[in-house]
Amino acid sequence: MSLILISHGEFAKGLLETAEMILGKIDNAQTVCLYPEEGAEDFQKKFEDALEKATGDDVVFCDIMGGTPCNVAMRYLSKLSGLYSGMNLPMVISYVSEEGTDGLLENAKDQIYDVAYQLKNLTSNDDE
Repeated sequence: MSLILISHGEFAKGLLETAEMILGKIDNAQTVCLYPEEGAEDFQKKFEDALEKATGDDVVFCDIMGGTPCNVAMRYLSKLSGLYSGMNLPMVISYVSEEGTDGLLENAKDQIYDVAYQLKNLTSNDDE
């Protein structure tokens, strides 16, 4: 499987670097970034280049639904094993660690916490 992270600016690049800091080198992963001076055509060319380098069963994570990176990738849905928006670090770690998309979205959602609420509950439970 190949993982392609796409985003506005260098979010995808930073996300992959962070995931690799935690997990080590991630084989078959690459990024495609859209910069302010670029348009959809520029991004499409870079995305096509990434698809050519990919090694089968291509899964794409993008930053936001409806943005240029996602819109360009949607043109290739028939060639992709999956396209997911709202990418975040738990999604990347889950995908790479579990080698697949089963439960991917649920796991990413389960990693969202209101830290202040969690701490308040811990403190309240300590008083009992």
